[in-house]
Amino acid sequence: MTLKDVVSVLNFAAFRPEPDDPSASWRRRFPTHRTVLTGVGKASLGWRGVQKNGRFTEGGLIRGELKDLINQASIQIKDLADDGWCAVSLNTRYVISLETNLSRRPGSEDVIKTTPRNVLGARYERGKRYAVTHNPETNASILLSTDEDYIKKLEGMLKEAGLNMGRVCCGSYVLLRHALAATNTTRSGEKTATCFYIVCCMGAVCALVQDQDRWLELRSRTDVYEDTLDPVIDLVTPFKQRVAPESEIVLICDQPYDGLAEALQELFAGHKITDLSQPDLLWSLIAQY
Repeated sequence: MTLKDVVSVLNFAAFRPEPDDPSASWRRRFPTHRTVLTGVGKASLGWRGVQKNGRFTEGGLIRGELKDLINQASIQIKDLADDGWCAVSLNTRYVISLETNLSRRPGSEDVIKTTPRNVLGARYERGKRYAVTHNPETNASILLSTDEDYIKKLEGMLKEAGLNMGRVCCGSYVLLRHALAATNTTRSGEKTATCFYIVCCMGAVCALVQDQDRWLELRSRTDVYEDTLDPVIDLVTPFKQRVAPESEIVLICDQPYDGLAEALQELFAGHKITDLSQPDLLWSLIAQY
């Protein structure tokens, strides 16, 4: 055993996950590194720095062609990150769908990330990456699929700019899972939850109808809004006649959007509106994920 090995045991470095270990949380992988959390849209790039103590530092948002944006922002991002490590929230080129009768074998939510065919069967598509969330009460599942080639292309562009992609996730999917956990686990022992979830994340929108813990309908679209939130209202308006009278409207966004909760209150008059949005919510969830 070398002196370096002895030191790594004494300072607990030997027990920390490697920076490129996707099975560990972002915070555990980089306890002594500054990192950057980024959000990638069809024509937008956002970022926020994370200090060694977990506090957020400066960030930014720019629009244009993605390759140009990465080159333009790379110097700022590298200044915020040790060794160029960044996590990516993908806000375009993905599909979130509602599926039934997927495999529920123990560990299937982890298995789908490595051998998706074992979970999806005939629904498996080559060249896709997947994640799944099963409804614990019914046979419904929320399925996320992303394009493998696009992720590899994005990773290549980041590498050319001197950045290392340590993790890729879907912002809308992360926020939706957070909203489901927040509204369902807190009501354990009470009557079942009936909610209409609306997720907004860097131009993407996802809407899910839940009736007494059953997932009935899901609609997801990317690249919906940019400078105005009117397209969000247009997308969820058809659900006005389909949500139950007692349904709670649950809004969750990557950041608070002025006027959106009020617009939803006007659209869904008589329904309780719960806004789970917080400043830096998505960044906080990615840092913990």
